[in-house]
Amino acid sequence: MRIKELMQEKGIQQQQMAELLNVSRASIYKYQQGKAEPNIETLIKIADYFDVSLDYLCGRQNKNLIFADSLTETQKKLVAIIKRLTPEQANFALGYFSEMLKIPYSEVVPSKPF
Repeated sequence: MRIKELMQEKGIQQQQMAELLNVSRASIYKYQQGKAEPNIETLIKIADYFDVSLDYLCGRQNKNLIFADSLTETQKKLVAIIKRLTPEQANFALGYFSEMLKIPYSEVVPSKPF
């Protein structure tokens, strides 16, 4: 499991992670060392907190939730930029790209939420 590296990337200490997950610090240590595995509810909380898939968290795929292997380098850079946009910026970019590609905005944005 990749919890240790994810915590290091975010600068999260064991105690902080334990509090976020409502488990003991010892549990976090055991997860990091591979001596114990969290239950599915805890795995989901960890994946959500770090914005990764369960497959990535468990070591089964790369970090990107999008199928990164099928993207060109330029597309990967665009995805990295898009992930940093605020909701307002993302909405503006969506309108810009739909206009650039001559795709009606109504086809890009569904009228009903997913």
